[in-house]
Amino acid sequence: MSDAVTIGSGRAFRLDPRVLPAAGATSTGEAFVIERNRVLLRRTFTANGPTMQATMALSDYRGVAVRMESTGDDGEVRAFIELLHRDPTLTLTLAISDTPEDLAADWQSWGRTLGLPLLVIGQDGSVGEPLAGHGLSAARPKPRRYHSYFAKRRPRFLIRRKTGGQRHTERVSGREIIARN
Repeated sequence: MSDAVTIGSGRAFRLDPRVLPAAGATSTGEAFVIERNRVLLRRTFTANGPTMQATMALSDYRGVAVRMESTGDDGEVRAFIELLHRDPTLTLTLAISDTPEDLAADWQSWGRTLGLPLLVIGQDGSVGEPLAGHGLSAARPKPRRYHSYFAKRRPRFLIRRKTGGQRHTERVSGREIIARN
């Protein structure tokens, strides 16, 4: 398990997406462990009460979301990476930083590692795709070579080369000059 710092203990918090299982704690003191295909959540209801442990599949989560909050009037921003669930009490914070540029690579790495879509949480609380609303569209790349149109063409590096022609072969005739007796 990876080392984790509780969220309230400092200004920065980060779980490494390359080290699974990753263990952490929420701001309410709940412990969680993220594995490749599931999340274990350990919740205590009262100080001396029983501890409940829940196991949820990663497919129950909507995706890996990034959220930004302003920390004051001076324009500083704090960025959060969260494992977003439909139930807000089950949403888990994966990283917190005062420099959003540091979390961009972690956000993409968490999405790739867990196989979940990348999401952006707006200032109004709306959840959307990262490129939605920016006029950009991300489509699947087209295949390198199309089957029918380019099938009869020569590859580009062979266009400059000339094909070999049939040469006239010369015939040599004569008699053998080796002594045999």
